[in-house]
Amino acid sequence: MSGPIRRATPSDAPLLAQHRVLLWREVGGWGEELQPQIAVWTSWIRAALGDGRLLAWIVEHDGAPVASAALLIAPAVPRPGSPAEHEGRVHGVYVEPSARRRGLARALMDALLAHARTYPLVRLVLHPSDEARPLYATLGFLPLDEVVLRLAPD
Repeated sequence: MSGPIRRATPSDAPLLAQHRVLLWREVGGWGEELQPQIAVWTSWIRAALGDGRLLAWIVEHDGAPVASAALLIAPAVPRPGSPAEHEGRVHGVYVEPSARRRGLARALMDALLAHARTYPLVRLVLHPSDEARPLYATLGFLPLDEVVLRLAPD
């Protein structure tokens, strides 16, 4: 089922926002209260894709988008042994239910990782669903030893 993977452009922002909503509904248990967030995310994603803060990839099948993944690039303090000055956060890896278990998430992550390695980035972080943890483990992702303080509601 895998079609070619293409880089997203700012015109793909509505799709990426919609995939983000579907992901939050599925993993976070959110409902219709996310509907107003689509416009907020669409605007932010369009601007971030335009200025390079966000990179994203899309898989299409029969001309319709069925999966996407995004990489947020942020400044980082260089670490010992790494001259890189940026880190990445993987956002919104989403595969439509009818297209799952066909290697699309892995293919998207392979494309994202290939870019991340050439950027270069100090590290990549992500917040996986329980279902996706095994995939990320096979890609080399490890649990972090960090803590977080939420300053705004989710």
